[in-house]
Amino acid sequence: MLFPDIVMKWQADSWKRVLNATTGTAYLLNTNRMDSIRELPNGDVSLYYFDNPYDYRDNGHYMVINSTLAMMIAAMDAVAAHATLTVHAYLKNDPTLATSDIEIPMADVAYAIAQTNHATRSWLTYADKGWDMTTILVNNTLIDMFFQVWLP
Repeated sequence: MLFPDIVMKWQADSWKRVLNATTGTAYLLNTNRMDSIRELPNGDVSLYYFDNPYDYRDNGHYMVINSTLAMMIAAMDAVAAHATLTVHAYLKNDPTLATSDIEIPMADVAYAIAQTNHATRSWLTYADKGWDMTTILVNNTLIDMFFQVWLP
């Protein structure tokens, strides 16, 4: 299920996923993409995060997040109120164009990150049709998406 967290380290592709190595970067993550979760001596959690666990070519990327192990267990054990996430996606990822509502199965959501220069927009990455990864610009904040899943 989706949960918000501060990612302190994410060893992934060439795209820099942690924008500030000192304070970390806020993300909305999905518990169904985590493996090898361990508590670090400082109380943070390390794990391997899979962008697309449906694709055998995807490898888990080492990640350190600001949650405690107890918080991670609670997030994994929680039952969401909805099985899908509806977002307001900008056509062609262009914020000057209209939005269209897209409904995404919760299991397909990989992660979301707030757009750095706009308070109400985020970039959402999800598995499209099982294999393809799609990143879209949405007119939703991370908190909006989080509460949409958890509130009845």
